[in-house]
Amino acid sequence: MAQRHSAKLIPYLVLGLFGGVRPEEINRLQREMNMGLILITHDLGVIAESCTRVVVMYCGKIIEMAETEELFRNPRHPYTRGLLDSIPRIREKKLETLPIIEGMVPDLANLPKGCRFADRCPKAEDHCRENEPPLEDTESGGKVACFIPN
Repeated sequence: MAQRHSAKLIPYLVLGLFGGVRPEEINRLQREMNMGLILITHDLGVIAESCTRVVVMYCGKIIEMAETEELFRNPRHPYTRGLLDSIPRIREKKLETLPIIEGMVPDLANLPKGCRFADRCPKAEDHCRENEPPLEDTESGGKVACFIPN
């Protein structure tokens, strides 16, 4: 007999209705329910402390998937790199200026041809704007949709 796996989809907003949700509360909820949780959030700190795998999306498309530790250590997609670079870090008791991802998110009702991130990507070439990159395996066991991954 095939083993059944269960997971619950819980938007982080729902968990946050009662104030800030700490990663240990998410882990406790997972243990109590005895199943995996699919957590939808923009909170990279919660992801780093609560998740074993991460899926990064841009404009409704999966652009990178990896084990959490691997993704934070070695992001392959330029958008993922931009997200991680935007995490505030305090060094020498002063807050450094945060890098930004240049440009604007495209109109979701009129997405561009090719890679959805190409107009904001510092590495984009002409073929990125013409062709949509497939989600391909990485050497570390993840997946990335980029013609010019990091």
